[in-house]
Amino acid sequence: MDAAARNVSVKLAQLRPTQIAVGYEAVDAKRLKWRALSAGEKLRFLASHPFPAVYGPGAQYFLIDGHHMALALLQERVDLVSVRQIEDLSALDANQFFVALRKRGLICSSGAPQTLSELPRALQDLADDPFRSLIARLRRDCGCPKDHAPFAEFRWADFLRVHIKLDLHRSDPALAIKAAKRLIRDAWCKDPCAECRCTEEAVS
Repeated sequence: MDAAARNVSVKLAQLRPTQIAVGYEAVDAKRLKWRALSAGEKLRFLASHPFPAVYGPGAQYFLIDGHHMALALLQERVDLVSVRQIEDLSALDANQFFVALRKRGLICSSGAPQTLSELPRALQDLADDPFRSLIARLRRDCGCPKDHAPFAEFRWADFLRVHIKLDLHRSDPALAIKAAKRLIRDAWCKDPCAECRCTEEAVS
């Protein structure tokens, strides 16, 4: 990464996504939390939570984390956000830039596009992945701290996608979350942290 990382003010609508989907339900949950903040709290949040991005071709900023929050703020009509420019790759062409992102581990390899043109052009073009929402709800219900390993929630969502039918997630969310807790407990939470409630709730 570029040692000269810096914060810049960028129009939220101009940020480019580097993933193809988010969980719309998770986005809605973030919108509700945003609406509950006072005007001062909103300003402090925006000032203290810069979005990490890479400066790329066409003088555009490519968001590398925080897609759910970015889309939530866009839908809440937030105009400007702080962006932490972690690297300047604007001298590369589109293909070189995409390869550079892949080599740096800034794009998840699981189900990822193979070219820059396959990525959504704007935040509002992100598709809905219900299993990302299921993971977000699982974290809220279980009290699990966020896993900061690269693309951890992508892997969790892909894991649940194999074992839980989408129809169940839509028709019986309570049963889906119970099944998810059991699966995550068996796969990842064999040695849960003190805050995690997955183990006790999945057993019942």
